[in-house]
Amino acid sequence: MIASSSKKKQVADEAPASSPQTTPKDIGFGHPEYQFVQSIMEMQKSLGEINASIKTLNSSVSSANSKVDDLVKWKNMILGGAIVMGVIISGAYMLVSKASDYVTLSFKADEKVQIETKAEPAQIKPKK
Repeated sequence: MIASSSKKKQVADEAPASSPQTTPKDIGFGHPEYQFVQSIMEMQKSLGEINASIKTLNSSVSSANSKVDDLVKWKNMILGGAIVMGVIISGAYMLVSKASDYVTLSFKADEKVQIETKAEPAQIKPKK
């Protein structure tokens, strides 16, 4: 029994002596395998167009990314400039307001322009 099982293993492990050298049988138009092969061939034809479209999209996306990066850079520069201008204006306002405590400017008007008013002080009547 052991000898017969080892012979069976040897026969099963060996490759066939030669494969048949015939052309495959022609499958017709209505055959399901024909439609499958035909659909694979159509997909293979359109694969080149899809790859070209993907390359075009990648190039347009990369150009759009560079434009967006430029816009972000300009936005940051404008925002930084606005902050710096705010600091400068605040500093100038503080300087002027503190300087006005120590310096008083008075201008004497010309006599021709000066208008004198002779208003009498309001009289307050006491309540009874």
